[in-house]
Amino acid sequence: MKTLIPAALKYFTLFIVLYGLLTAVSLVPKVGETCNRIYRQPTTTILSKMLPKAYIQMKGEGDYFETLRIEFASKAVVQQQMAIAKKTGQPMANITGTNNLVNFQNLFLSYFLFYAVLVLLSPINWKQKTVSLLVGTVLFYIYTVFKLYLILLIFFNQPDIAIEQTDATTLQIYKNIRFCMTMGTNGLLVLLLWALLVLKKNNWMGLLGEQGA
Repeated sequence: MKTLIPAALKYFTLFIVLYGLLTAVSLVPKVGETCNRIYRQPTTTILSKMLPKAYIQMKGEGDYFETLRIEFASKAVVQQQMAIAKKTGQPMANITGTNNLVNFQNLFLSYFLFYAVLVLLSPINWKQKTVSLLVGTVLFYIYTVFKLYLILLIFFNQPDIAIEQTDATTLQIYKNIRFCMTMGTNGLLVLLLWALLVLKKNNWMGLLGEQGA
């Protein structure tokens, strides 16, 4: 037990230092803009496929590009406005839409860095680290896209938006799932992915066994 404490303290110290450094780097505007763009480009396409009744576009905002602005409009309404513009001879349709703001750090980036540091500091070879990092990142990304899907679907069912008309029972199930997808759940999911992909007994016996030898 005495030998376990120094190893744990060393790991925790390295974790705090590396996570702090990566977080600081992510707050550099150029880096933040790149991370935001890499995330939102495929996500826009995926959400547009999952929610075909809406035109969806995503933008990065904020001093550190910590915000995702999701702009959307009903396709049916847009097509109606375009038809009216064409009928009345107007050169452009007066397209009206709305938007929703999502904190990109709380949604994805902070947890991605958390997972990346856990993997990088784990006592496995670089091939295993690379595979674990890629697989875990893809799985967590899918989770966050599903979370955005639920956010938008619930929003689209509001009477003043009315892009979607999901039946009440199904919508309530979606709301309950979304209610459970908190920041705490994000953290637990990251730890679960790390445990499933990296945390194997034989990986850690070498590290702790050497300490106890």
